Amino acid sequence: MLAKGKILDAFKKELNLEVGQTTPDGLFSLTCLRCVGACGLAPVAMVGDKVYGRLAPADVKNIVKEFKDLEAANA
Repeated sequence: MLAKGKILDAFKKELNLEVGQTTPDGLFSLTCLRCVGACGLAPVAMVGDKVYGRLAPADVKNIVKEFKDLEAANA
C-alpha cells in the first residue's frame, strides 16, 4: 500500500470518518484531493489552511490534536 493510503486510513481511524463525511462538531471533513501544489513535500494533508508535509501515519494523531487545541483556544 502506498504511503498516502496509509495516511488516509490513519485519518479515517482518528476521526472515525469515511471520505466525504464531516465530524458531528463540524471541525473536520475528510476529502481526497489530487493536488495541493506541494509535490516536493508529498505525502501531504491540509487541515484548514495549513499544509502538513512528508507525513507518516504516526503523525496524524498529533495533527488532529493540534487543530483541536487551536480551535479550543479560539473558542
